[in-house]
Amino acid sequence: MTHNLPRTEAEKITKYDNLSLEIKNIRKLKNLYVYFSVISAEGVVTENFLKHLEKTGLTKNILGVGQKAILLQTCDTVRKFLGNAPSP
Repeated sequence: MTHNLPRTEAEKITKYDNLSLEIKNIRKLKNLYVYFSVISAEGVVTENFLKHLEKTGLTKNILGVGQKAILLQTCDTVRKFLGNAPSP
């Protein structure tokens, strides 16, 4: 559900905070940045998605590619649930 995206993003940040600190200590890094890309089953992204994307140096077209992949997977899942043949 789209209204859960901010909560999901916050949960991911909390969940991976300890892991990122552990990796930082093991690798003896000064800084470690973790960016989350939360995309709903409808292809909706969080408000922070583009800000995080810019920080990684990736181009904005990755958003469209990711959304397309999510939508195709969602359609395939619905087809399987309804008992229809999967898409080619």
